Amino acid sequence: MDYREPSNIGSMRGITSSVKYLLIVNIAVYLIEGWFHFPLRDMFSLQADWMKQLAFGQLFTYMFVHANFKHLFMNMLTLFFIGPTVERTLGSYRFFILYYLSGILGGLGWSLLAPTYASCLGASGAIMGVLGAFGALYPNSTLLLWFVLPIKTWVLVAGLGIWELFETIGHPKIGGIANAAHLMGGIAGFMYAFSLRHPHIIQSLKAKLPSLGKANPKSARQAAGGAVLSKAEIDHILDKIGKQGMGALTPREREMLKNATRR
Repeated sequence: MDYREPSNIGSMRGITSSVKYLLIVNIAVYLIEGWFHFPLRDMFSLQADWMKQLAFGQLFTYMFVHANFKHLFMNMLTLFFIGPTVERTLGSYRFFILYYLSGILGGLGWSLLAPTYASCLGASGAIMGVLGAFGALYPNSTLLLWFVLPIKTWVLVAGLGIWELFETIGHPKIGGIANAAHLMGGIAGFMYAFSLRHPHIIQSLKAKLPSLGKANPKSARQAAGGAVLSKAEIDHILDKIGKQGMGALTPREREMLKNATRR
């Protein structure tokens, strides 16, 4: 994955296939409802009591309907500017996982706090996930807030996260702006992209967890000199054998492999 400073932000030449698809679908749903008066908002919005109704599909469909033009415009504008850079970095497959995971977890987080009569709609949770991912991938890049004020990405993402947290705590029964959906979506997007950007940190954290560190003897072996041989090192040695044969191993690698295979 390419983590160089992003370029072509907001350029039509830089738009990517998945972002284009999401823009078209969201705008089309809004226009179809407005022009043909189909009750799509009633059909697709997320109800707070979706669990009682077993309406799992609402966690997905609510992302494609919006309350009004301003709601749609702000979400799609952010997606247009930020989405292509994230998609080019992660690839289309991972970008869709990021988008839908953020939206679904955002809706789930909102539904746990909302009153039973409330409903939620809009792509804001998914869009916050894309913004959170951008912050994890390019924390030191500069964005123009309101197209005027230059601001570091990490400052913008952290500021939005803190604001959404305080709003969620202060107004847990919020109706108009689903701050809990924004917060959960942003956290999900940030964590997903961060785990891809810094896999070594995630592996290190896993190794420090007592429950994970004890129970999986196959993931770590005692190497020569009593050192722990990690799964990544074992995979590297096996890959080297597969490509170059046993003769390509150094004496140290042979000894490490020998110790790793002991029971």
